[in-house]
Amino acid sequence: MTTLINVDNTPRGPEARERWCSEQLEEGNILFFPETPFELPENDREFLLSQQQSGAAYHKNIAYRPRQDRLTGFSKHGREDQERLRAIMRAYSGSVTQFLSALLPQYAGAWRLDFASFRPQEEQGRQLRLRARNDLLHVDSFPTRPTQGDRILRIFTNINPTQPRVWLTTETFEGLAQSFLGPGGAAEALSQRAKSTKSSGGLGRALVRLGRALGLLVADSSPYDDLMLAFHHFLKENREFQETCPKTRWEFPPGSTWIAFTDMVSHAVLAGQFALEHTYIVSGSALVLPHKAPVSILESLIGHPLANQWAEGSRQ
Repeated sequence: MTTLINVDNTPRGPEARERWCSEQLEEGNILFFPETPFELPENDREFLLSQQQSGAAYHKNIAYRPRQDRLTGFSKHGREDQERLRAIMRAYSGSVTQFLSALLPQYAGAWRLDFASFRPQEEQGRQLRLRARNDLLHVDSFPTRPTQGDRILRIFTNINPTQPRVWLTTETFEGLAQSFLGPGGAAEALSQRAKSTKSSGGLGRALVRLGRALGLLVADSSPYDDLMLAFHHFLKENREFQETCPKTRWEFPPGSTWIAFTDMVSHAVLAGQFALEHTYIVSGSALVLPHKAPVSILESLIGHPLANQWAEGSRQ
């Protein structure tokens, strides 16, 4: 099961601290900071707390793309508010990236900067289509941003002044993979689905092409990405799993921050309003426990390579 690790208890010394934090993350645990560990000005926080999204059934969050300095998903406010929000998200992206670069410099030397997001809606009771629901346990897979086996690292901050953000987690990725992708499980069906998507130019490929048409830097999808997307859907659509799997409830208090590899940590968001999040795609070359990566676990179960750059020699 996933464990919440209080970073106040880390080893002393930057190298020992980095190694310890990396190992905890790659084992499938969550690093927890009781207080926000990076600069977030109070006036910026107050502006974010004043924002209300309409059209919540369509937009899950407000997204910021650091490389393009572009804001998407917001309801139409005045231009002044839009520019203020973009400036805040730009500053947040820079501040949290600086913090993580100091905490995990080996990752920072080999990661790709992905999206940041602001989540102003109350999660409890959201009316979203099944595959977009946050309250169902899942592992992350991004159809328009395939990783080819690289890792999805995410940092979250609860900026709500009074209410916690509530998560559920279940078994580690390895446990889920053995249950649902092992012999007699869903491995064969999902493997065939992934191969079909790969060969036929299915939904995953279509989304990649759409992303490129919109000017996004989109990598080629791999069998690993197709399989992970199928696994994401399988978990959300599996009612028996959602109802009967073992669960751990976490309440992240106001002002706290937490970090996880969400391609490994199965998670669901039950409640909470006003959160910030940033995603980084960490190269497999920067991992300290590469054999623990989802691509390595899946390949060992399925019995064939799923991502070219994850050749066997790179995981020793």
